Amino acid sequence: MLILIADSHLSENTPNLAEFTKFLEWISSSAHDVCFLGDIMELWIALPKFENAMHREFLDWCRGEIHRRKIYLAEGNHEFFVTDRYADCFSGSSQDCLHIGSDLFCHGDLIQRHQLDHLFFRRMSKSRLSFMLLRFLPGARKIVDLILWIMQKKSRHYSTFLPLPEIHRWCDKKKRLGVQNIFLGHFHQAHQEELAEGIRLFCLPAWKVTQEVAVFDPATRQCSFLHWQELAQKKDTLS
Repeated sequence: MLILIADSHLSENTPNLAEFTKFLEWISSSAHDVCFLGDIMELWIALPKFENAMHREFLDWCRGEIHRRKIYLAEGNHEFFVTDRYADCFSGSSQDCLHIGSDLFCHGDLIQRHQLDHLFFRRMSKSRLSFMLLRFLPGARKIVDLILWIMQKKSRHYSTFLPLPEIHRWCDKKKRLGVQNIFLGHFHQAHQEELAEGIRLFCLPAWKVTQEVAVFDPATRQCSFLHWQELAQKKDTLS
């Protein structure tokens, strides 16, 4: 089985982090693979002066588990330079879309093309210029505070708005790539449907809100959403 998790928005010293740690411990005891679909951290700038114990512990977990299971990462708009610096911690990773066979994994924040301010900010914040500024500029901490403020302001409406027409148009462009299943984070809502030509769409719930994950069976091509503790109770049947 492949476990997918999106939008946990972890930060230090919050109950959400303790629950997530328990979840990772359970994964370690299972036989499942895992895919992180972005915004796992509330903010993760993969540069030494911005990383904290939470980031390092997550990387240590990935390094330890990558030899026992597949671990994938599709960066969200709250992660910066993780793929560039830590590709060796994952079986596969991408700043944008991650293709695995006929399955496509993506955070999804770039789908809404009319949000030009967000698209510009996203492209600039993950650019080499931003990397150099954050690494060497004396006032980089203030830049980071601004980045976090912008992201928090933008994310407030996600739980009440799922832009299906735009998602459908984006998915339609992927059929030429031979994609059969598309998995998206970012929108904080559980949704699944079959689109034209057999493409299936799965939008993941926000783990931060519900502690729910998606479980995908590569053999049967079936996918379901459930609370991670409910999944842990089904370990014997899912392993």
